[in-house]
Amino acid sequence: MSKSIVIIGAGLAGVTAARCLRTEGYQGTIHLIGEEPCGAYDRPCLSKELLAGKVNEPAAILGPDWSKSANITLHLAERVTEIDIANRQVRLQSGGHIPYDYVLLATGSRARRIQAEGSNLPGIHTLRTYEDANRLKDSLATAKSLVIVGGGLIGCEVATTASGLGASVTILECGDELLLRVLGRDTGKWCRNELERIGVQVERSAHALRFEGDERVRAVVCTDGRRIEADTVLVSIGAEPADDLARTAGIECQPGGGVLVDATGKSSDPSVFAAGDVAAWPLRSGERRSLETYLNSQIEAETAALAMLGKPQPSPQTQTSWTEIAGHRLQMAGDINGPGEIVVRNNEQSRSRLLFRVLDNRVEAAIAIDDPRDFSIASRLVTRGVPVSTPELADPQFSLRDFLKAKA
Repeated sequence: MSKSIVIIGAGLAGVTAARCLRTEGYQGTIHLIGEEPCGAYDRPCLSKELLAGKVNEPAAILGPDWSKSANITLHLAERVTEIDIANRQVRLQSGGHIPYDYVLLATGSRARRIQAEGSNLPGIHTLRTYEDANRLKDSLATAKSLVIVGGGLIGCEVATTASGLGASVTILECGDELLLRVLGRDTGKWCRNELERIGVQVERSAHALRFEGDERVRAVVCTDGRRIEADTVLVSIGAEPADDLARTAGIECQPGGGVLVDATGKSSDPSVFAAGDVAAWPLRSGERRSLETYLNSQIEAETAALAMLGKPQPSPQTQTSWTEIAGHRLQMAGDINGPGEIVVRNNEQSRSRLLFRVLDNRVEAAIAIDDPRDFSIASRLVTRGVPVSTPELADPQFSLRDFLKAKA
């Protein structure tokens, strides 16, 4: 068994892997290295409760003394500058090096930057970290108008929160509908209508050309001439896997970003694994990409930890995530965009809604709106490949659980 495992990244994937290693009986040294000064915390709340002022800090993922009780050597506010594969060691920015038998890359992702004139003006923000959220929160405390460049999940979540705080909010979406990649056209349109209902203005086919202002941002100008005033801007145009260390070390990465790994998290170098946002992980659909979701990051981290201990349990992933937009809870499993038929299941009594993508009588993806109970079953239909009947799938009187019983 290995004597030293170095985990680079002290967020959700990193701490999950460290905990799993100890739970599975690993007795060697575990070094957990994170660039932020604080331990792992709940990132989903950054765009919601924390930004709204309902909490002063995000909840810690594990208790304050967990690393000490688990005998984890914790390095916070520290950055790894190199993975030296030839000598099996990582080099630290503060000086020195740490030898390893295995490395787990759990470095996550970073906000994609916009290439536009004036993008460095004060008042322009991105949102990935606790520090980012605090800066945006302070800005919104005095802001009258917020422009969000990008109509993805984070953009729509922040629009919901900022609108509730009384700001005038405008979303600039470069596509012809919100959330197309994540939710598909039907649900994207539904979300846009709900956001407009609470006062958010949505500008579609809007490409930000430049930001105007002197001492701080005052407006966003689009390529078609539209000019939207703003004293605060959030740029939310996606994320990029933080795979620089792997690329520099010569580890194979995907052209679009992400460390290429197999279904156990192993990279092109057998001593280096990756999990979470930084990993281009195999999916059940046959694709391979970074998933950027809470649940998938946990599963990947546990899978990689087991593989480093010589207990490989390959785990191709099904993307599973959730969001809260305009007062509604949305949960997603699989990719709603793809071949097949979209089946809609409306429950008029509870006003909840389920959408399924069905191909060859099997559910490939599901989206639930305000229906967490049925989503728990729908997600199992996706992962288990259970045969279904589309008329029954669309009937809110039919119990989805009966599909699972038939499979058993």
